[in-house]
Amino acid sequence: MSFKKIMMVVLVAGLLSACGTGSNTNGNGEGVKKENPTESPKQNEIVARFHPSIEIKEESNSVIINYRVKNVSGESQKLSLPSGLQADFIIYDEGGKMVKQYSEEVMATQALVEVTIENNEEIQNSFTLTDLYNGRYKIEVFLTSKEEQAKVVTDIIVEQSLFTKASGVLVGQIDPHTIEVDMKGEKVAFQLTEEAIGQLPSLKEDSEISFVYTENEIQKTIERFLLE
Repeated sequence: MSFKKIMMVVLVAGLLSACGTGSNTNGNGEGVKKENPTESPKQNEIVARFHPSIEIKEESNSVIINYRVKNVSGESQKLSLPSGLQADFIIYDEGGKMVKQYSEEVMATQALVEVTIENNEEIQNSFTLTDLYNGRYKIEVFLTSKEEQAKVVTDIIVEQSLFTKASGVLVGQIDPHTIEVDMKGEKVAFQLTEEAIGQLPSLKEDSEISFVYTENEIQKTIERFLLE
């Protein structure tokens, strides 16, 4: 074999050897990474520290909401309450419009309050709603603490309320405390509460209006208009 052919054979062998070792070492980190067998697959998962629950019942023309939060972390937990309220709620109607928020209707302290909840200990907050009209709602209940919200979202169906939602066309004002509404061709007189009287200037005659009213054997009374 000539010297030239010997050099070509050596060169090809060297290239094949380099290709064989290149598949085991990859400087760009593109090789298969083996997991550490001692590493738990749930190591990066967030474990819930609190378990929230909610119970809703309707009685005596009221909706009662019982909201509980249990510490299931295995150790005591400290919560910081910036408003002094442990829990808050927001209620939305079927269209997604906010109907009310508890923290906007109650007096709360501005001082920071810290509460420590031991393991397996439960805190409870109860709310009584008396002004929801019959219908379907969505409610969000949650803690006000900086560390944990423990939010619960569920539906509410109100069927025994004293309040009813209705709509019609405003015909006109009969006297300072009474208006007439065309409800599907029937003209109905409604008394007005002080709140409704205050809203009346923003309404126009012959326009569609929505309102919440109560009714007894004597009269129908508009409690408030539902303004956009």
